[in-house]
Amino acid sequence: MRLKHQAALCGLALLWAATACAIEFTPARSSDDLGNPHKGWMLWGSTFALDGGVDNFHQARIFHVYAPWREIETSDQVFDWAGFEQHHLAPITAAYPDATFVLRIVADYPDSVASGINGWYLGGDPERDYPLFLEQPPLNIPASNYSSCGGDGPGRAPDWNHPAFAMQSVQLIQALAVRFDGDPRISAIQVGVLGLWGEWHQSGCPSLEPGNAIKALVRDTYAGAFTLTRLQTRYPRIPDAQGIEIGFHEDYFPSFTGSCARFAPQLPLCDDTGDWNLEWAMTHATPESRDNWHSQPVSGESPLTAQKNAWISRTGDVETLIRDYHLSFLGPAGKHEESGNSATLAQLRRALGYNLHLDRVEIGSGFASGSMISISAEIGNSGSAPPYHRPRLRLSLLDGSGSAAWSGEFAGDLAQSIDGAPLVLTQSFVLPPTLPTGSYSLRASLVDRDASRRDSILQSSPRDAQGRVIVATVNVVAGVLLFASGFE
Repeated sequence: MRLKHQAALCGLALLWAATACAIEFTPARSSDDLGNPHKGWMLWGSTFALDGGVDNFHQARIFHVYAPWREIETSDQVFDWAGFEQHHLAPITAAYPDATFVLRIVADYPDSVASGINGWYLGGDPERDYPLFLEQPPLNIPASNYSSCGGDGPGRAPDWNHPAFAMQSVQLIQALAVRFDGDPRISAIQVGVLGLWGEWHQSGCPSLEPGNAIKALVRDTYAGAFTLTRLQTRYPRIPDAQGIEIGFHEDYFPSFTGSCARFAPQLPLCDDTGDWNLEWAMTHATPESRDNWHSQPVSGESPLTAQKNAWISRTGDVETLIRDYHLSFLGPAGKHEESGNSATLAQLRRALGYNLHLDRVEIGSGFASGSMISISAEIGNSGSAPPYHRPRLRLSLLDGSGSAAWSGEFAGDLAQSIDGAPLVLTQSFVLPPTLPTGSYSLRASLVDRDASRRDSILQSSPRDAQGRVIVATVNVVAGVLLFASGFE
């Protein structure tokens, strides 16, 4: 910590004159593995209650939940949100009160029975994941049973391109946004509805594919309805990611993520010959989407054994992909579903998402109690992505009993903090005129915009038991804030 003697000299100067003297403190960075919200590991949450929970070996707090259209809309424009949350979200938050969720509406999950997502279906026909009223008068949307689409099935697909289906999709997405846009529990909404698993394709069944018109309509409806909560789609394709700021979920990580020739030997099952590959699509289809990570999250999962094992055998290459494509979380499938490999997985989790450091605090001294004091804070980010949930930086003065005698929060947007571009926040605060004289500990913390949610922790040291960074010791005397000492 820089120059406690400078603080003392400034304090002496202020006893004799009203000259301003800025005091600077530089907390050390830490590199510990912090389980901050909205980053790290994601687990399967769709059948959490039916399965009696899920193995959680590495402190995951994000859960992926498919939202079958059939469960949500029980009849035309009648939405059972309470039932959906009771079945899917409440059991998870009961086990993990600080859990967050990634939600995806699905209308065609091939072989729903094998997946277990049909556990709450009523009325039979368990392979149908959308409500029956779509097929009935007056909508009369056609549907097709299939035994296999490229090996996936059986299932039942509605006519994605039917005008009535388009109308119903818009109403569904708008209702979803009314319920969840801005909900602090949601890490991301994945733009599902269309195709197998809501991934906007019907691979293996070309006659059942959703067309570009319905894709563009669903895309624009999501973008217009969700103004606060972040969005993800499966591919940076046309029209899926065209003309929209949206994140991506790469569900064949690391096989379909980067250029195959970049790594030798190639990563398992690597294929970069088409727009199913993240790098290919960002180069050839939607180059404007390459910087979408500034505002929207990117994630991935590894469903195959060879992909999971690459996390351990090719850790350096996997971390490179995490950082180059700015992934915030991995899952639900991945090596984190298994026990062991704790050190390696901790290394990867540190790379995922945000790691915010309080690198500098500069305080303009010479202010009497009750007047304004100017404080500048520099935030660094050594992670791969910003904190999209936009936590706030708080400074507090703690008295000898550990109680906060004063706290102030910066209005600056920490979502603007990215690796290699330090964010400087400057703000004036009013110190209370009744602040008692004495010695205080100046501490810094991150607070969530929703007071009910888990706060993030600054990756700086030293920290107290509550995760606050211990910045300096200060004295308050006779209406003037004097700095007595700082940590070396």
